[in-house]
Amino acid sequence: MCRVAIDVTRDPVVVRRATIGGMPLGSSGRGRLKLYNQPEGDTGYAVIEGNHPAGEPRIRDHVHVRHEETFFVVAGKYRIRLGDEVIMAGAGDYVFVPRGTAHTYCNLGPEPATMVNIMSPADGVELLIELGALGGAVDEDVLTQIHQRHSAVLVDPLPGW
Repeated sequence: MCRVAIDVTRDPVVVRRATIGGMPLGSSGRGRLKLYNQPEGDTGYAVIEGNHPAGEPRIRDHVHVRHEETFFVVAGKYRIRLGDEVIMAGAGDYVFVPRGTAHTYCNLGPEPATMVNIMSPADGVELLIELGALGGAVDEDVLTQIHQRHSAVLVDPLPGW
């Protein structure tokens, strides 16, 4: 399992629109990830801000077995897969992805977009961190192994995605 040093806080967290700083996010490594809060262990939640250039991140369709995600679009417009549906979500939209739901997303562009993701339990961010550390095209077997290590399964994309 990929373990990195993450600042842990039990203080209130205010998430504000941020710069493009942070660690790489996703299998392309071009999205950016900022962790604001991750309680220790596998309980609680992690608050993540992702800044995504147009067309990014190209995260593979997947299902979390143990984790739920909530996306809040701060700026821009995203195409999001939720099970067998594809939706468009813009600034101010809130999307809940229950565990067991196939999902992915990308910034429809042409401008950068920002999304806040709340992941629970908090240890779900380990998948994002490990994918981000890869930084580019990765062998399918490696992606499968990484997802399995983090209680996730890759699934086929929807036709026409």
